[in-house]
Amino acid sequence: MTATARGVVDLLLEMRSLNIVLWAEEGRLRFDAPAGVMTDAIRAELVAHKGEIVAFLADADIAERSTVRITMRDGVRLAADVFRPRRRGAVVEEPLPVLWCHERYRRAETVEGGVLTKLDSQPWLKEMLRNEYVVVVVDSRGSGASEGTRRIEFSHEEAEDAFEVTEWIAARPWSSGRVGMYGLSYSGINQLLAAATAPPHLTAILPQMAMFDLYEFLRPGGVFRDDFARNWSDLVRGLDTRAGAAGTGEGPEGPAGYLAGHQENADVFGQAAALEFRDSVEPVTGLAPYRDVSPATALDAVSASGIPVCHLGGWHDIWARDTTLWFRNLDNPQRMVIGPWSHNNWKNEDLAREHLRWYDHWLKGVDNGVMAEPPVRYFTMGAGAATGWKTADTWPPSAARPKELCFGGGPSGTIRSVNDGVLAGTGTPAEDDGDAYTVDYSTTSGRTTRWSDGYAGGFHYDLTPNDRKALTYTSAVQSEDLEVTGHPLVHLWVTSTHSDGAFFVHLSEVDEQGESHYVTEGVLRASYRGSGPAPFDRMGLPYQPGTRDALAPLPPGEPVELVIDLHPTSYAFSAGRRLRVSITCCDRDNARVEEITPAPVVTVHRGARHPSRVVLPVVPRA
Repeated sequence: MTATARGVVDLLLEMRSLNIVLWAEEGRLRFDAPAGVMTDAIRAELVAHKGEIVAFLADADIAERSTVRITMRDGVRLAADVFRPRRRGAVVEEPLPVLWCHERYRRAETVEGGVLTKLDSQPWLKEMLRNEYVVVVVDSRGSGASEGTRRIEFSHEEAEDAFEVTEWIAARPWSSGRVGMYGLSYSGINQLLAAATAPPHLTAILPQMAMFDLYEFLRPGGVFRDDFARNWSDLVRGLDTRAGAAGTGEGPEGPAGYLAGHQENADVFGQAAALEFRDSVEPVTGLAPYRDVSPATALDAVSASGIPVCHLGGWHDIWARDTTLWFRNLDNPQRMVIGPWSHNNWKNEDLAREHLRWYDHWLKGVDNGVMAEPPVRYFTMGAGAATGWKTADTWPPSAARPKELCFGGGPSGTIRSVNDGVLAGTGTPAEDDGDAYTVDYSTTSGRTTRWSDGYAGGFHYDLTPNDRKALTYTSAVQSEDLEVTGHPLVHLWVTSTHSDGAFFVHLSEVDEQGESHYVTEGVLRASYRGSGPAPFDRMGLPYQPGTRDALAPLPPGEPVELVIDLHPTSYAFSAGRRLRVSITCCDRDNARVEEITPAPVVTVHRGARHPSRVVLPVVPRA
């Protein structure tokens, strides 16, 4: 409930205390009041806030909210909100298709004596109700107002719950039996895990920003994303164990009835910190989480279900690569939409449009052409709103061609970095040389990155200060626009005075004032550089096994090649600007790096024998 909405509520409560009844009718504010009560002052206040009051009353008339507990096979009861749409003020009685969310972050909260529901925090859902879908939101077990305990995230029990909830919904008299799911982040993952159980009435899903590979997210290239793990763990621990989740109003259960079970929930950060390798085993459950509960392990089962899937992602999301991997590896009827969004920054109108088109087709049988279009729709950042949205038949787009830019000695004259090297696009530099770098443990891409945005920590980059402490390689001024769409690769030939080290790579655009604008990034710990066959289609990108026996220290004095795939992007580098690759060995605010004393000296080698370079997937100009 917004501050404006709370102001309207206070005003309406005041009117109710005076026995003044207000309602909205065809966009107009109507009232009925006892004789002599409607003073000029009250009338003036109502007129001043007429628009807000009418909008609030119209929204309040969209749906009827009811709460219920749904009993699972083991007796655990899940708390649920059911929103049934109204038509001309009356609840629609005929059976309707249903969209439901398996919610990890509380389906509803008590706020200043009221209740904040998902209709308040996700207003695009109101469009679904206006289009006569029933909306159901269910607290996952061990969270919100649901009973139970969470021994591990993404558990098989949670997926089985989703099966039972889907079938419970399908059997309700207000349900047409055609059920879809929606949800962001954890709730997006839950949709895919639900599909893996193949509920008979689960007709289609639309996972938004859903993880694919748990190991690669928590330990990309062998580097622990401890900041995300710690903050997300603190977030869910607080949500799970503190009062504030809205109950169901059934019986004397109260918060104590479910919070006791939540107190036994696993320490998420403790688990993540201890699970260093892909084959690490969690001692309490006996599971190897990266093998047993990582969402990617459900690939075959999701494909076998045949349930249509629309993947919704963002180029600056924490799981941009994951979105493309889901699309690439599933055989289901599917569609992929990737916009210029981060994990917690998107537009409600975009969500409403994509959900309506997908579910009108699959749940209502509307021939709206959504499956006749190219299956990939993506936005090219920097291209502008009018021309940014594009389509493709495959991912990566077949039109993309590799363009190599090799590291050179410089100077570029664009920045006072450690070396101020150049990116050269016309062949490999003939001279072998290298750039030495004493590891600086103060380097950081900031506290408001794509990673912090994953736990609602904000999203904004300023890479210029970091670039000044980095090895940088900057191109000449672009003579024409350059569209990069796909998965950039960086090849680093390195040596170090230490046997290991993490290498953080950022790709950015440098504007006419010399400021560096974030595009994408990647990371690899040198001892994890070995690659092997992936258990899924990784589009030819390197796959690190991540097991203890696959580790290989850096040999003294001998250059080795690190191949780092950056997170996918679609970005139009503008004419008149430059491209830059920056390299550091620490991202202090976003990842854990062991601090060595004295600081190691690494060398990035370049030239014909050791051609360090970036390979960009470039889409030719039409």
